[in-house]
Amino acid sequence: MGVLIFQRFSTPSWILFWLSVSVGVAMIGLGIIWPLVPVYAVELGAGGFQVGLIIASFNLARTIIYPLAGRLSDRWGRKPFIALGLFLYALVSVLYVLATRVETLILVRLLHGTTSVLVAPVAMALVADIAPKRRMGLYLGTQNMAVMLGLGVGPVAGGIIRDFYGMQTAFYAMGGLALVTFLGVAAFIPGDRQRERGQSRQPPAPLKSLLKNRIILGLFLLRFFLAAGQGSVYTFLPLLALQIDLTSSQVGLILGVNIFLIAFLQRLCGGLADRINPLYMIVAGSLISGIAVWGIPMGQGFVVVLSCNILMGIGNGISMPGGLVLTGRAGKTLGMGSTMGLTDTGWSLGMIVSPIISGVIMDRLGLTSIFYAGGILIIIGTVLIAVILKRHGNEPGASASETENLK
Repeated sequence: MGVLIFQRFSTPSWILFWLSVSVGVAMIGLGIIWPLVPVYAVELGAGGFQVGLIIASFNLARTIIYPLAGRLSDRWGRKPFIALGLFLYALVSVLYVLATRVETLILVRLLHGTTSVLVAPVAMALVADIAPKRRMGLYLGTQNMAVMLGLGVGPVAGGIIRDFYGMQTAFYAMGGLALVTFLGVAAFIPGDRQRERGQSRQPPAPLKSLLKNRIILGLFLLRFFLAAGQGSVYTFLPLLALQIDLTSSQVGLILGVNIFLIAFLQRLCGGLADRINPLYMIVAGSLISGIAVWGIPMGQGFVVVLSCNILMGIGNGISMPGGLVLTGRAGKTLGMGSTMGLTDTGWSLGMIVSPIISGVIMDRLGLTSIFYAGGILIIIGTVLIAVILKRHGNEPGASASETENLK
């Protein structure tokens, strides 16, 4: 009986289910405090620059730790990293409450950014490990859908919790959700099956080989340009809303629709990426996103801004699964954690660069110019990526060896 239960827990579909639930719930916790951290920083006495530093420190830590965590998970297995990350999430929630100075909050954010790379990215690598051939897009799309749904639900829950129960309760809620998912992962996610069977895990490719690989380079740049261009929306849309007299509820609806559209398109478009060349989806979706960002300031009302964000959500929902499939195929040979970590570093780096570039543009050219520049940046990046990856004409379900040969 015990063997039968273990075999059931070890099936790819079971692992996908529990990882999706666990990471999705953990992302709700992360989303709960996402819009509250700037407010908390101001309550501690932070000025504008310090608020920016507090926000950036999270992504700075992710950028530095991403590649290392991915490579170590390739060597030591995925489950220990995911479980450790969730447990540390719970501890970090307490540190948020204990922070009484701006400097302390910066350190907490650095630690939070470090622990975050142990959860969602490593879980995504595990999903790619266990995905059946020709179902890579469906599996990765399902996992990413859970991530985006969690990030979409979290801010709404966070606002309600803060309004009715206070700021500290929101941080404790993040920790409680992380602790519950830690227990779920520890109990229901099997350890590295290759090790249990006495098989050795193929070591990750040298970092030099990863950096020279055309697919990895293209995917890194894809994530960077999308983050650098779209970061203007996530950071400066509230300021644009003030100019055109939008309410906070309208801004929340605009951003929420964007995220939920991405989430609901992940599984559908992930299955599509298994059947067609993922590069087509990357280029089409990224161009749609670029046009949407560029169009945001062209209208001076709620309907236009909402429509552009709907278009942006559709574009991201199309392009993300294509990028994940190419990453997963490359990772089969180059090391899944290393590949996921390096390409996702592009996103974190873009989110660091975006506020800085956007701030300079706003000071020199005005607020609306930020969105025009962001859209143009995404479109230019899409063209560059298409050129870099143009030789990647793999048929659906291309093997990892085909992916590796593209240098």
